[in-house]
Amino acid sequence: MIKHKKRYFCIVKFKPTILILEKQQNPPNLLINSLSPYLLQHAYNPVHWHEWGALAFEKAEKENKPLLISIGYSACHWCHVMAHESFEDYETAEIMNQYFVCIKIDREELPDVDQIYMDACQLLNGSGGWPLNAFTLPNKKPLHALTYLPKDQWQKLLFQINDLWQNKKDKALEYAEKLSQGILKLSDAPIITQASTNQEIAEKAFVVFKNQYDSVYGGPDRAPKFPLPNNYEFLLNYYKVTGNEEAKQMALYTLKQMALGGIHDAVGGGFARYSVDKHWFAPHFEKMLYDNTQLLSLYSKAYIVSKNPFYQSIAHKILTFCNEALFSKPSGLYFSALDADSEGEEGLYYTYTFNELKAVLGDNCDIFTQYFQCTEVGNWEHGRNILYALDTTENMAVEWGMDVSELAIRIKNSLAKLKKYRSQRVKPGLDDKCIGSWNNLMLKALAESAIYLKDETILKLAETLADNILLHFFKGLKLQRIYKNEQVKIEAFLEDYATLIDALITLYQSTLNEKYLLKAKNLCDYTFHYFFNIKAQFFQFNALDAEVLIAPKFDINDDVINSSNSMMAHNVWRLGWYFNDSDYQKVATTMLSAMNESIEKHAPWYSHWAALQLFSEFGTHQIVVSAEELSFNELIQIEMPPNSIIALAHPKSEIPMVFDKLYKEKNSYYHCLNKVCYKPKDSIEELNESLKK
Repeated sequence: MIKHKKRYFCIVKFKPTILILEKQQNPPNLLINSLSPYLLQHAYNPVHWHEWGALAFEKAEKENKPLLISIGYSACHWCHVMAHESFEDYETAEIMNQYFVCIKIDREELPDVDQIYMDACQLLNGSGGWPLNAFTLPNKKPLHALTYLPKDQWQKLLFQINDLWQNKKDKALEYAEKLSQGILKLSDAPIITQASTNQEIAEKAFVVFKNQYDSVYGGPDRAPKFPLPNNYEFLLNYYKVTGNEEAKQMALYTLKQMALGGIHDAVGGGFARYSVDKHWFAPHFEKMLYDNTQLLSLYSKAYIVSKNPFYQSIAHKILTFCNEALFSKPSGLYFSALDADSEGEEGLYYTYTFNELKAVLGDNCDIFTQYFQCTEVGNWEHGRNILYALDTTENMAVEWGMDVSELAIRIKNSLAKLKKYRSQRVKPGLDDKCIGSWNNLMLKALAESAIYLKDETILKLAETLADNILLHFFKGLKLQRIYKNEQVKIEAFLEDYATLIDALITLYQSTLNEKYLLKAKNLCDYTFHYFFNIKAQFFQFNALDAEVLIAPKFDINDDVINSSNSMMAHNVWRLGWYFNDSDYQKVATTMLSAMNESIEKHAPWYSHWAALQLFSEFGTHQIVVSAEELSFNELIQIEMPPNSIIALAHPKSEIPMVFDKLYKEKNSYYHCLNKVCYKPKDSIEELNESLKK
């Protein structure tokens, strides 16, 4: 069965002004003791909110009431709208409290629960988004699910659901059972097939990308547009492995258009979650750590592929944004997100009236507003301007007949002035919880970008972050998902393990410090024991001994974050080579074979799988450096293909792949392709020549 996962967003036809959620006069509800900033936003609602847990479930069973489960996250604009319109409204809250047991969930804390009810929403409506509101039986089986509704429609629905439960209970039970069966079918693990040869799959995957490509604005030819790092990672890898120039240009052009667009914060760096249009112009202004970590790595990789400093500069701006806006000095970890709203208005922090620009920029205003398409009446809503460029300063200077360096300096200085001016504004709300998997993504991004940008300072940041992740996110031997205020909670999901293993393997390849690879192998063994479903031959999202909510989930779709199963397939593929473990490689091959049909037909939704398929088809390069040690400056000279792994064969190595190549008297460089080894090389230059063949 092919599963096509849709991007989640909420489209509405009007945009009310909203107020910042503030503490009200009514007493706090049960959310007051939560660590989640999102739940704390609702702690003074008149709704009698519960957290997800036994207390709410027992109350629903005892009082024979349906559950009303409302799911969102702190940076979600329309979550704030619905909270202000309905959840802060006493009349609406009274209806909710009378007829339902109400539960508030931060989707970033409990992605497993969110996905079950998102499946219900998609089955019922054909789309999903946040806020996500699910009505369930007392036993948690879904009865109805939907996204945002205005207050009057929400109240009407509350009465309708209550009427159904009180007066047509048989029908309610029948609805819930049918919906649960639909979710069960969606939850099936993929079936192993032999659809095509490896070569056909990789080639067909690229054709799918090509057919959906927007040649004018880059990215997929649709709106809204999400920055999908795994899509462009695949295209760059496809170019590096096959030499296909079209794949390279598709990726680089898209990344250029994204960086010029309003989705990129030209002033402070970083990218918003998505653009509501196909031009990358008007963003949904929330900024998420997970987007920016992956884009840091991607723009760094684009720089190494293109040698164009434009991509290098964007990578540095992303890193600056993450370190200035999301870094937690006490813990050494990274916070989750910045809100879309400030002072009750979406995008206010990031947009400017023409008069503001004139006052701040003075003589540079004319050239700046021309470059960023700003107008006196505003190029967006309420007379405000989004900064949106048509081309790089270098190209625009040529078009305008200006000196290239002069335009670049004037734009750079103007952006610095705007940043200083903007720093005096009320900042968007910060979600200050630290999520394990998102910090792991940051760790991988730092490790990769250090090599791509040839910057050892970034590598030091990566090693420090690795230490802090391993220090803060474990409770005994078990990995946890959430860290805040020196507390951890919620046992980690497969996503958290998969991203940490991936990041540690990447950090090993960037440092050749064996402790990272050995830790990755240890965690991978643990993950097999607690998450691997032998019957399905896939990893479950929740641990095998965790509570099953309707159905075990197998995360296989590569969305904005790669699926946890595709990450695990990559992990066991690489670890299988490092540790000469044929069982590991067999698992990766079996998982990949089950994805053949999905990769062929819907490659952009399975792009990380497609990357592994590419590596499977063209083979894996094993690079072994036989030496006492290898400096960072030497390591970055090795031109590693994307389908390669590297190891250091020092005398005390514990990695089986290098045992027959351990350092003895002089440095040697070994290159093997799928266990077929070439003559050892005496220099990095000779090694690079071998890797190009």
